Amino acid sequence: MSDVAELTPEAFPGFERPEEPSRPVRVLRALWHFLVSKKVGAFALVLCIIILGLGVLGPYVTPYDKDEVFFKDNPKYDPESFEKDALQPTILQRLENPSPEHPLGTDDLGRDLLTRVLFGAQRSMQFGFGAAFLSTVLGALIGIISGYFGGLIDLVFQRIVDAMIAIPGLLFLLLLVQTGETTVLRVIIALSFLGAFGVSRVVRSATLTIRTSVFIEAARVVGVRPPRIIFRHILPNVMAPIIVIFSITIGSSILAEAGLSFLNLGAPGPSWGQMVNTGRQFFDTNPVMSLVGGGAITLTVLAFNIFGDALRDVLDPRLRGA
Repeated sequence: MSDVAELTPEAFPGFERPEEPSRPVRVLRALWHFLVSKKVGAFALVLCIIILGLGVLGPYVTPYDKDEVFFKDNPKYDPESFEKDALQPTILQRLENPSPEHPLGTDDLGRDLLTRVLFGAQRSMQFGFGAAFLSTVLGALIGIISGYFGGLIDLVFQRIVDAMIAIPGLLFLLLLVQTGETTVLRVIIALSFLGAFGVSRVVRSATLTIRTSVFIEAARVVGVRPPRIIFRHILPNVMAPIIVIFSITIGSSILAEAGLSFLNLGAPGPSWGQMVNTGRQFFDTNPVMSLVGGGAITLTVLAFNIFGDALRDVLDPRLRGA
């Protein structure tokens, strides 16, 4: 046994163990591998970064306020006229076509449409990332506890999850939003509570696979307590599906918030869904408002979903060779 123990790499003269790359280097290598191997996912990632940048910086670089109203000279102005439309020297710039001053035109109340779109992007990012983060954290907690302990705990948790998933999502959102004043925080909590149960299903499945592993059994044998096993062994090994479902939940949360705003049940403020609802009334004469709002929703949700699918292909070992 002593002879075998001496035949280690360090026993050979001149041997130097290669240095392990630092964490930033590993992250950059993983990012480069993702960009090269998943070109469509990389394009979606670029779109997500652009949309996120517009949501964060856009409202601060636009020269107009989100509620600023614009007027123009009234071509029919005549102070001696008896017509109501001719008595005002200025009128609202309602539903104006795109121009250098207003690149996307104006809405039905004379407000700059590009400014409203940028503020709507900020709102969508708040709802998307806020609801996705809360729902992912809550769903991951439920899924890990349910999958790790099993037995009666798993039975009770899963029956609650089944009951909540059976409730139509839109009906549940309407119920929560209408129980009090509609605010940004209330809508985020409603969206996160609704999405947490779907997240728990995915995390529970991954936990059931990990908990039967040899290193988990070894940790139990040496007396490691369940909280330490969960946070030191279970959670790191189920982090990949958690990251993927977080990226996908962003898009679904944005879409759900846009649906509430389309029904005029969302929180006050500029919203892409509200633009679509208002613009459909003037679609025959000025379709820009509906097209801009609907296009922003479609592009954002599609980008986050495609990025999430590509991320799943990279992080899931079963799909890396696909």
